[in-house]
Amino acid sequence: MKEKNVLVKMFDMFVDTVTELFVSLFDGLLRGVDHATPSTFALDATLLPWVLPLPIAFMTANSLEVYFSWDHWASLTMGLGLEGLGILVWARLANAIVEKRISNGAVWMLGGVAAVYETILIVLNVVLALRHGTDGYYALVLCLVCLLPALSAILYGYHKFDVIAKLAEERAAALALAEKIRQERRADRKEAQALKTQYAADAKQEALKKDNSFRKH
Repeated sequence: MKEKNVLVKMFDMFVDTVTELFVSLFDGLLRGVDHATPSTFALDATLLPWVLPLPIAFMTANSLEVYFSWDHWASLTMGLGLEGLGILVWARLANAIVEKRISNGAVWMLGGVAAVYETILIVLNVVLALRHGTDGYYALVLCLVCLLPALSAILYGYHKFDVIAKLAEERAAALALAEKIRQERRADRKEAQALKTQYAADAKQEALKKDNSFRKH
């Protein structure tokens, strides 16, 4: 077989090095994405329930100013307060359904509060707009937009439940590991004590044998 030229060998080494460099780079990126994905989803699930309601709060405040002639501070307070109520009730309702530790009466009560919240939101921003000549498709979009805070709060409630469950599992695993280590150390101490006792007994027996042998002589 014909030996490769020196330049060809150097080019092959260069290509291999570049290939390994790209493989290492993309493997690192893949590991980084895999590691960051859970954190990114957690951040997303935490921020969305607080970010999405803000435009709805300002829209509600504008509706109160236009249709009810409220002062700006009062309408803004009502809009922000209404969205704060929505976050609380929908997230709590999602937790109640998933955890299954709350009575059916409490679930129905939370569901009723959530229904009242959505009704007020849709009436203020959609129904009144329709009565004042807003296009039907535009009103439909407004109605769907009004549902976004509720959807984000529900997802936040589910995410919170998953986080609590995972933390409980990790805590239980840590306690189990600590108990296992404690038991192993206790077993090691018992074994060391048994060996020490056995060594002392053997030493005593050996001393008695030497003493008896000395007396016979």
